[in-house]
Amino acid sequence: MDEAKKKPTTAPVKTIRHGAIAASIWKRQATSGFEYFDFTVSRSWKTSATGKEGYSTSFFARNADDLHAVIQEAANWMESQQASLQENNDFKNQTILQKAV
Repeated sequence: MDEAKKKPTTAPVKTIRHGAIAASIWKRQATSGFEYFDFTVSRSWKTSATGKEGYSTSFFARNADDLHAVIQEAANWMESQQASLQENNDFKNQTILQKAV
């Protein structure tokens, strides 16, 4: 079975948007229990002919400023959350060690 089919779909913990560009921040957990954040970047689009809408992971040169802005904001947000996430990971490590003893 493919890895994507094993994991339940969850919503991002935060989405940052600038124009058509969005960074979706995800809270993940490794098999070891270690929690961390990462982000994905996408560009929304809509055809003028049919009105069809969607998302793409491809960008144009004109998206550079918005890409830079969402990436910087996502990195800043994740950094601001890192202390509480680290405390949670430390607590999990202590619990694992206590159970092993």
